[in-house]
Amino acid sequence: MSDEWLLRQDPESPVIIAHALVENPRRLAFAVLDDDDDWFVSDGAEFEEDMEVNRQLFGAMSLREAVELLPQLTALASVPTGMAADWDPRRTTWLLSSVADSDDAFEDRALREARIAAWPHPGSPVEEAQLSTGLTEIAAGPGAPSRAVRQVVREPDGTWLFVGFEVPEAEDFEVEGLELEHVTRLYPDVTSVLQAAPGQVFDRADPAAPWELVEG
Repeated sequence: MSDEWLLRQDPESPVIIAHALVENPRRLAFAVLDDDDDWFVSDGAEFEEDMEVNRQLFGAMSLREAVELLPQLTALASVPTGMAADWDPRRTTWLLSSVADSDDAFEDRALREARIAAWPHPGSPVEEAQLSTGLTEIAAGPGAPSRAVRQVVREPDGTWLFVGFEVPEAEDFEVEGLELEHVTRLYPDVTSVLQAAPGQVFDRADPAAPWELVEG
């Protein structure tokens, strides 16, 4: 493993990790980056109300130790807080999602209100946007393809669709949902077209090209 530290978090910051992964890293199921920028890594087990059960299931180690155990975590360097990533071992790929609300309704509401108040763009940071599936995946293997948005669609009903360069033009594709703020954190260059009116479509020829209004 390279000596270069790729994650933005302090390498000595604590990670909550399933004991089962220490025994067998191949049981990795998912990772969650909470709103405090702390990692939770699991074999599929989740926190229980019973704290004794949690102590049996989970322990703590430094992020550096977790990365040594699970090098594929470094592929999540660009993932913003409040996101989860399911591990697909067959494809050596992380599948991203926006984390659902926790069991603390009061804290969830306060965080949601703070995010909405700080949002500098039209719409809401917590509204769900649709993305072509490739934009919600991060490959962890060697030669991982780059990810970039080719087309931004503001549907007539005001909802958003983001299409990646991995999708050939004029072909059908599958979509996944992410919160709009997570889309902008993963792909900051789309923020310049979030002023799009319903029915407008912006496109670009390559990731370095300027956005062009092609419809609406």
